[in-house]
Amino acid sequence: MQIKKGIVLNEVCGERFLVPMGEENIDFSKLIALNESSVLLWKRMEQGPFEVDDLVKVILDEYEIDETTARNDVSSFLDQFRAEKLLEAEG
Repeated sequence: MQIKKGIVLNEVCGERFLVPMGEENIDFSKLIALNESSVLLWKRMEQGPFEVDDLVKVILDEYEIDETTARNDVSSFLDQFRAEKLLEAEG
């Protein structure tokens, strides 16, 4: 999977937000604030296509938590991004 094109990470007053860019994405009611772990995941996602295991590894490398917790957290994160239509299939 990969992130939808036209969504960028911006910092405003020390807070990080995903901001839609381009006419097809303009909907400023959909600004999404990201916490520290979400920013880590987003930065990996920006690098190109990814799998759930790629994101789990990012969390395991950064935090001292077990794999089950990391996998559950990544799953919840991706569910939220799917609900906001920020993900798309490769290609």
